[in-house]
Amino acid sequence: MFLILGLLSCSSFASAKINLGSAATFGVLSSASVTNTGATVINGDLGTVGTSITGFPPGVFTGTEITGTPATKPLNDAQTAYNVLTGLGGATPLIGDLGGMTLAPGTYSYSSSAAVTGTLTLAGTGSSSDAWYFQIGSSLVMATGSSVVLTEGAQACDVFWQVGTSATLGTGSLCHGPILAGASVTLNTDAVSNGGVFGLTGSVTLDANTVNLIEILFQHQYHVTEPHN
Repeated sequence: MFLILGLLSCSSFASAKINLGSAATFGVLSSASVTNTGATVINGDLGTVGTSITGFPPGVFTGTEITGTPATKPLNDAQTAYNVLTGLGGATPLIGDLGGMTLAPGTYSYSSSAAVTGTLTLAGTGSSSDAWYFQIGSSLVMATGSSVVLTEGAQACDVFWQVGTSATLGTGSLCHGPILAGASVTLNTDAVSNGGVFGLTGSVTLDANTVNLIEILFQHQYHVTEPHN
């Protein structure tokens, strides 16, 4: 299903610019429910403030399943991280499709929805301060087969997505960095998240996905995965 390209090389997960707090151990976390179809693999905790997590098995996770009240604190911490991202100043406004763009470290904003069709390249400078912050007013949609590619020393642990409403990763797509969605998150068949997904007021829907928690990727040197073209 996946082509293994190499090891994540975060110099230190603790250097991440946005603090997820107790949410940092979660690969998938939602307010309402988590629904899975197929052989999803989550390298991290799985949780919802609701009581409904379905599809595990056949899905598997390496951490702990947490439902109901115990998941409230992690969800609140994820919401705090979302609010910090929203409040970052000095963003460069973008228009059009992110696919085909090459972006240096910085803060980037869309007033409404954003799309990735094809390849978005995040090009590092080699500095330990490199980071990419995306502020998206409404929805984020990654098209089938699209990908976020890291070059020149860019690291997944320094990419962050604040999505005003819902995020959708298309079939076979790849996204680096935690996705903090104000509503829900949907990962279509074979989509890969290297960073984790958070549905702050809605549900998370999965379908034969791989979700790699950045902290676990660093500590245990899991391989970063790419979908086949």
